Amino acid sequence: MTMLRSGRQSIPTPLLLKNWPRPLSDDASSSPITNLPSTYEEISRHVENTGEILIRIVTWNQEARQPPPPHELSKLLFPRNKYHVIAVGTQECENTIAKSVFFPSKKHWESTLESSIGNDYSVIRSHSLQASHIILFVHKSIGHLISNVQSLAVATGLGDTLGNKGGIGITLSIANSSFIFINAHLGAHQHATTRRTNEFRRISSEMSNLMLLQSSRNDSETSGRSEIPDLDETATSTNHHMFTDADRSSIVEDVDLLDDGDIYYPSRQHSDDLRTDSGPKTNPLIDNFDYVFWFGDLNFRINGTREVVDGMLENHMHDALLCNDQLTMLMRFNRIFSGFAEGPLNFFPTYKFDHDSDHYDSSTRRRVPSWTDRILFKSDVNTQVLSYCSAPDIRTSDHRPVYATFKSRICCTSTRNDGSGSSGSKEYEAPANWEIRRESKNEVCCIS
Repeated sequence: MTMLRSGRQSIPTPLLLKNWPRPLSDDASSSPITNLPSTYEEISRHVENTGEILIRIVTWNQEARQPPPPHELSKLLFPRNKYHVIAVGTQECENTIAKSVFFPSKKHWESTLESSIGNDYSVIRSHSLQASHIILFVHKSIGHLISNVQSLAVATGLGDTLGNKGGIGITLSIANSSFIFINAHLGAHQHATTRRTNEFRRISSEMSNLMLLQSSRNDSETSGRSEIPDLDETATSTNHHMFTDADRSSIVEDVDLLDDGDIYYPSRQHSDDLRTDSGPKTNPLIDNFDYVFWFGDLNFRINGTREVVDGMLENHMHDALLCNDQLTMLMRFNRIFSGFAEGPLNFFPTYKFDHDSDHYDSSTRRRVPSWTDRILFKSDVNTQVLSYCSAPDIRTSDHRPVYATFKSRICCTSTRNDGSGSSGSKEYEAPANWEIRRESKNEVCCIS
């Protein structure tokens, strides 16, 4: 296959790969991604005995285009019988950003995913924010280990209220370990690094605070107290009643066409985000959850002109491209990214492609090829990256999907005291009456 790496000429893929580091694809994973045991009982027993679970994460900006059929998605993104948990985050899903104001539901996409992933998985929670969407699947064999499922959204778009940009999070406990999965669509534009960093900070902080508040409210309901407001009801009440016809007519279809991003992405903090002493010392999510996965169209770009970046690609200058990647620099020097890691960025930039082709943007705007689609995770000895790659054969959008596979080791024991003054450990005991309960939520805007 010949793969075009710029809008000007083609470069055969084998020639590129001679000098470009080998992507950490499923076929070249750091350790074999084998099939799960053949029965639910064996899968459950293995997880409870070893604590090992495999997590698949996919992020994809679909550009409001029809995805490939389920069998193709199964082959390229969701191989059957491999994972215990699957999290999928999409942006510009089903409908355009503007159309999603009126039609935020993602039922067709969810149905496509369920067909792709198969009957061995249950949907734990799905949540959409305008054109963005996140959905979490769990293998039925470990359903009894799941508890404390919550989800919420933080809008960072128009007026810090509209969900044309923002993040959606799902939290849950697997046995005794806490997880949060966040899908985000951050601000566009080549030079909007500070704005994206502020949005990353705000989504992380508010997601952490609101999730903890939600947990406190749930505890309050259990004990009969109700002084903490219902966040879900507050958010839902604002979904479709905030906009006049004039407001709706002013919503832009593609905010990337705007020259002044500050108009549409007002920030609450305007400090220099490249300073190492700005902001909190660590991201609050790192301290509040055992496992954190932060992914989406984060929109960070490669610094440089189109001509310079094209030249680097044509001359296989991977290290130079990586050194000029905005997010790579921020993860080294900005405290809000402290505690996060990323798999090897050995796949080619995933944005922006001409439609149904391998040509980078040949329009008059000629956007700089960049790694906009990313998957970050809390750096921890209990998490191993098995694969991290794009899916170049899926060409329906101007972005390429990105996937990652992680092996995490959860805690399946709990401390007990037998009354003799000594403590020990015992096997995790699942909630007696808990069962997997699907819940979906659609939002257009959020007030925080």
